[in-house]
Amino acid sequence: MRVNEKIERITPDTLICGIDVGKTKCCARFCDYRGLEVYHKVWFDKTENLDAIGCQITAAMYKENKTDVIIAFEPTGHYWLNIDKYFKDCGQETVLMPTYTVKQAKEMHDQNPTKSDPKDALLIARLTSEGKYVKPIERDELYQNIYSGYSIYEDIQKEINRIRNKIHVWNDKYFPEVEKLYKIDSVGIKPIYENQLLPNEIKNMTLENFIELMTKDNSRANKKSIMKLKELCEKSNGISSDAFTKKEIKRLYERFIELFKELEEYEKELIELASQIDYVEKAIEITGIGYMSMVGIIAETGDLNNYEHAKQVLKMSGLSLKESSSGQKKGKKHISKRGRSKLRRNLKQIGICLVGKNNFFLQLHNYYTTQREHPLTKLISINAIIRKFMYILMAIVKSGNSFDEEKAIRESCISFS
Repeated sequence: MRVNEKIERITPDTLICGIDVGKTKCCARFCDYRGLEVYHKVWFDKTENLDAIGCQITAAMYKENKTDVIIAFEPTGHYWLNIDKYFKDCGQETVLMPTYTVKQAKEMHDQNPTKSDPKDALLIARLTSEGKYVKPIERDELYQNIYSGYSIYEDIQKEINRIRNKIHVWNDKYFPEVEKLYKIDSVGIKPIYENQLLPNEIKNMTLENFIELMTKDNSRANKKSIMKLKELCEKSNGISSDAFTKKEIKRLYERFIELFKELEEYEKELIELASQIDYVEKAIEITGIGYMSMVGIIAETGDLNNYEHAKQVLKMSGLSLKESSSGQKKGKKHISKRGRSKLRRNLKQIGICLVGKNNFFLQLHNYYTTQREHPLTKLISINAIIRKFMYILMAIVKSGNSFDEEKAIRESCISFS
């Protein structure tokens, strides 16, 4: 919704209920379409039956002779979700007040930096009357499953990175030579961790026994690497190990492998879900775009059919442009970075992949960075690539047509080599 549409939504018959959400205690205050406070403030416990606040809202509507109500609250952590569900089940409209908006308007409200729950609740209600609110993302079952599944997928990735870093630390302390020849996720390193081998133990083994151990479950293992590792262990500078050192690396490696298997399972399930969406199948035809790239976008935005323009998605991601200009001073443009950081990160990764794998976007990148009258830096060029991609993606969503690279090149003002 545009700002004018939001303001027009608030009519003289509308009662606005602003709620400051806490973990348990919540405060609600009411105002009319002009921002004038009506009715008294109401405290309620979020963990108890929410019919209490529902009855208070009905009473306020009856007292003020209102036929319409909007419930607004600041999305504090996850605490607002239960309240949002309750009012939606009651058939009432809910809106969100961005945290940054409340923070910036707090002192302007009464020229006082004081913070309190009743003050925030009234401020939320008054800002809503001015059309400063946003609509929460609506997700049906398919898109909600993608959102929840991708959250778990990201958590697993974070845990994998945490375990990977711990293995690197273990190697640096006890077996600094091993990473000169093997990566920790390679098949070749598996016998070392499974058998809990340390440099002094490898040093005392015969070369034949060591080669046999390393090739037992991997007949294609590189024997030159095995021999080189044996040589390095002869003069290893790893520190002395204690009784729990072997247990530690075995536990870390087993958890590392287990997490990779979990990640593959979730990735497979998410791809199956994403493949049910028509425009995803069209989007992955673009070289450099995969299923998980689209899953990352959809998890944050919901159904892209709900958006009218690519600018809405860019603004949500914090990739919309801002500048500070005044009088004769012309400020530089920067991305706002005000929005969903996960979506912005996913789009950044997509932009880098497109430049690396897609000829059309690579040529655009070269034009922006070298051939343009005022060349862009590589990072700013990636942001421009992302904007171009989002316009293309929204065109695919709205038209249902596939991306035609030859048509895009013909219609471009850039000279492609």
